[in-house]
Amino acid sequence: MSIIGVVGFTDKSISETATYNMPSGGSAPSTPDLDTEQIQICMDPSSVEDSLSMITSASATQPHYLELFNEPDFSYMGFTPLTSPQDAAAALQPILEANTTTQFISPAVAFTNSDWLTQFQAACGNCIGQQINIVAAHIYNTSPDTVISMIQQLHSTWPDQRIWITELAPSSDPSQGCTFGDQDVINWMQTLIPQIVNLGYVDRIFWNHGESNSLYPGNPGMCNPSLTNDDGSATPLLQAYGAMCN
Repeated sequence: MSIIGVVGFTDKSISETATYNMPSGGSAPSTPDLDTEQIQICMDPSSVEDSLSMITSASATQPHYLELFNEPDFSYMGFTPLTSPQDAAAALQPILEANTTTQFISPAVAFTNSDWLTQFQAACGNCIGQQINIVAAHIYNTSPDTVISMIQQLHSTWPDQRIWITELAPSSDPSQGCTFGDQDVINWMQTLIPQIVNLGYVDRIFWNHGESNSLYPGNPGMCNPSLTNDDGSATPLLQAYGAMCN
């Protein structure tokens, strides 16, 4: 295992995105070095035109990968619109037909084994396996066994595609009831990630969050997924993550 790649929730470079470069008192600023490892996302239908321009630019500047829509089945805090599989397929058609070296990652749905992606496959003319060769997944659950079962079910639906887990953590919202302490989160990570790697069909795992964040502002030590502190230094969780990859 090795640590490589970072998913930036933008079709722009991380170092040029204001939400990743907060003033003092917020998260530590990003650096252009991260841009070379960034996986960009066409977040929703409003981003298609910009993403199309990016992937059809001079070949030397085309990104290696582009994820196509972030949780179209769930409008997280209203940041992106709900988009049906049929509307998503129609909106993404110009990207899927583009002449580009960029490799496409499927829409990353919030509800991993729902029928959204299979409906999208029907609507886009079986683009998964043709233009799209990587299936993305967002997975949050405090039980390692449940996470493995979810991934196995996803693989049974898409047995010929490689899988990237583009968001992984015990929890993404207080409503999910995670009460882990810092060491519990480390134990969860150390238990689960080797099991995922051993499945043999998951190529990349992206932890969420890389930046400093807290699910419970009043109790920041509860189920905290942060890999970095406010000043950009590594948390014990990131240190444990790195140690697993040595």
